[in-house]
Amino acid sequence: MIKAAIVEDDRLAAGRLQELLGRYAADTGENIETELFANAVTFLNGYRPRFDLVFMDIQMPHMDGMEAAAKFREVDPVTILVFVTNMAHLAARGYEVEAFDFVVKPLAYDTFRMKMDRLRRALDKREAKAVTISSDAGKVVLDMADIIYVEVMDHRLIYHTEKGDYSTYGSISKAAKELENSHFSFCNSCYLVNLKYVKRVQKYSVFLKDRELAISRPRKKQFMEDLNNYLGE
Repeated sequence: MIKAAIVEDDRLAAGRLQELLGRYAADTGENIETELFANAVTFLNGYRPRFDLVFMDIQMPHMDGMEAAAKFREVDPVTILVFVTNMAHLAARGYEVEAFDFVVKPLAYDTFRMKMDRLRRALDKREAKAVTISSDAGKVVLDMADIIYVEVMDHRLIYHTEKGDYSTYGSISKAAKELENSHFSFCNSCYLVNLKYVKRVQKYSVFLKDRELAISRPRKKQFMEDLNNYLGE
């Protein structure tokens, strides 16, 4: 099933998009569930990650699509975002909020179907994996590729990422289970490291970007094996 959010203040345009998604589902056998939001404020209020696709109008009252998309990306860097607009030049700014594509009003089915085929392939083949945590700011989706390392401190997990640090309650063993098969390894019992970010290892220290973490003696052999296997891949 594909869960799609439609954030559109124009009822006719929202209905047309919903109609096209229904037609695409009928043509392809795909199960598509849609949820409508009349404006960006309603969409963002209490947002929790539950969609595969978000179709967002750029020109809306109260909060325009670009501003809304920026706020959306603060809590959900993973879900595919598609802008809907009648002014294609506005959608060119989509790279600022990592928009995947845009569709131009009025919507024609043939063009829409081609874009949906591309979106569907992206959903099927998307390599980026994500974990959802309950932080002080609420539910946050973290792209595993953006996680530099996970640290446990006083029964709290701190996810150090490219976009900042996020804290939540949990065990480091549970975090390791969620991140398995994604090139993470323990350098000691407190740090679970994304091997992608390792710059160098010097004696019992591992350097990640601008950070230095200690490697414990019991963990060093396995950590170096994991790192060598990663580099070999």
